[in-house]
Amino acid sequence: MKKITLITVVLIMLATVAAAQLPDWNADDNDPMLEAIGLHTGYSGGFGLSYKFPVKWWLYCQLAGGIWNTNDHQRNNLGLSVQYVLRQEGEMKIFIAGSAAHFHHKDNGITKSHWNKGFGVGAERLLGQRTAVQVELAFTHRGNKDTIMLFPQVGMNFYF
Repeated sequence: MKKITLITVVLIMLATVAAAQLPDWNADDNDPMLEAIGLHTGYSGGFGLSYKFPVKWWLYCQLAGGIWNTNDHQRNNLGLSVQYVLRQEGEMKIFIAGSAAHFHHKDNGITKSHWNKGFGVGAERLLGQRTAVQVELAFTHRGNKDTIMLFPQVGMNFYF
């Protein structure tokens, strides 16, 4: 009986220590981890480098974009996502988002340009003290195809 009690106490202590070491969005008021830089890929949010910043604690904006040029091809895009936080607890955020991105492609003198727009739901999870992974499913209107389809968007952010 003493062994079972001792093992139970040790397991409870280990679980408590492990839970205390989980990262938390709200862990330190002196370091709120509000802004982030990272990478993002998505038809309605943009492809490339990203910068995320708060408008309010429950409303974030994210800019993402990139430039790819070769001798014959010039491609660039810029996207904006607005994320409304539905739930933020511990290491997880759940949000709904609306986004729009402009895509430009010049290929051997022929220029194509279009807007994509999307709306969906997503989640962001802290993996360490400052690194987070973001996944979103967005109903996306692709301006060059004139279709609405469900597309994933993913990103990795480093908060500072």
